[in-house]
Amino acid sequence: MMFADQGTGQLREDLIVRVLVIFVGLLLAPAAVQWWSFQSGALVDAVTFSLPGQVANRRNSRIANSFPGADLGAKINAADADLGRAAGDILVRDGGTISTQVIISSGHTVRFSAGTYRIATQLQDEGAFLLKSGTVVIGSGWDTVIVEPPRVGWIVFQSYADIRTQPTHSGTDSDISVSNLQIKGANPATEGSVRQTINIGNCHRCTVEHVWFNATGVIGVAAGGSALTGNFADTVSIKNNLFTRVAGQAVAVVNGRNVTIDGNTFKDSGRNPSQGMTAIDVEPNIEKDIAQRIEITNNTIDSRGSTFLHGNGIVIQNGALTRPFGPILIKNNQIIGGELVPNVSGYIAVGIYITSRTTDVTVINNIIRRVAHSGIRLEGTTRNYVANNTLISTGTGGILAFEVIDTTDSQILNNVVSVDPKSPLGNSVIVQTSKSRNNTYSGNTNGRTPINPDIRH
Repeated sequence: MMFADQGTGQLREDLIVRVLVIFVGLLLAPAAVQWWSFQSGALVDAVTFSLPGQVANRRNSRIANSFPGADLGAKINAADADLGRAAGDILVRDGGTISTQVIISSGHTVRFSAGTYRIATQLQDEGAFLLKSGTVVIGSGWDTVIVEPPRVGWIVFQSYADIRTQPTHSGTDSDISVSNLQIKGANPATEGSVRQTINIGNCHRCTVEHVWFNATGVIGVAAGGSALTGNFADTVSIKNNLFTRVAGQAVAVVNGRNVTIDGNTFKDSGRNPSQGMTAIDVEPNIEKDIAQRIEITNNTIDSRGSTFLHGNGIVIQNGALTRPFGPILIKNNQIIGGELVPNVSGYIAVGIYITSRTTDVTVINNIIRRVAHSGIRLEGTTRNYVANNTLISTGTGGILAFEVIDTTDSQILNNVVSVDPKSPLGNSVIVQTSKSRNNTYSGNTNGRTPINPDIRH
């Protein structure tokens, strides 16, 4: 019995020692990883490293700044190549100059710390960053500032397949995300509405969220590329972004379905008085393009700080005669063209403009204030439902507040079309003209008394 007791005690002592060794090893492991990372400089386990405002994860990571390369772009490419086909993060620190075009491989996430990253790629028709399917770009917030090229080119992020598939702009990537950073304008030239700061092309399941487009020189972000091979953008989310002084259309949909444009703010639109711009533009370019199941909700378009009449608030148009078209929902948006003061007509032309052979557009619960032309205009369109909108001091001179032109089979219900006494340039007229027919009007008021449409033939 004594021998057995002594043996059991020895076993217990051995077990205790082993548990202590394991416990001490676990305590020292993170420090060992950090020491090893410091020694290697390039390879870390992301569980020990995260940028401010970002949650660390357990995927393999590379610190791009520690790789060889003539500029920060070359270093990011080297880090991407070192990750190979494995999923992982590329950590980019403290700003720098990107002269080499960056191509990010599938499964890789680029994480920018706070800092100013200046693009000097000078590419007219390609992005400084080409993103393959399954890639993510994320900053630490709007203190991550990516500056567009100062002289040649404007495109910052672009779908890889959009530009490298033939014919160009016809390819399809998927699952691309750009978020949580600022893109700042630098090129004094404004190209207008051909290229885009973020070009996702015919991307599927792609998102652009919490990006500040700060005085950029072209279209802000566009959904849809070429339809020549039958491709289109699908399930695209453009949410919670800030667009200030953007030169071209801030958000454009040219060839897409299941597109959500939600919670964005558009301020002080326009940079060049010779170039018009619209905050949100749905506009197929050719008959093969599509525009289906698009939702434009909870956005604020505020042009009180603009310096010229830049264009419209929201435009839905189908001059390309694509079929089928719609449905499209425009709901809970606020559009402000100017202050409610005397002798100011505002810097937005038409608040919400539905035109050019469109069908099946719903416009509900929007507030439109002090725009220079109509608050809402329906022209050359059919099967619309326009209800519960509030128009305040819209229309100027001979342009009426709510215009229905060459429009058929639509319902205009329970809208308030009023004039604020502080802004007497507006009017409270709903007018139907030209070949309009089979439209229903009910419950519309000026805030005090009912309004019947002024029917003109």
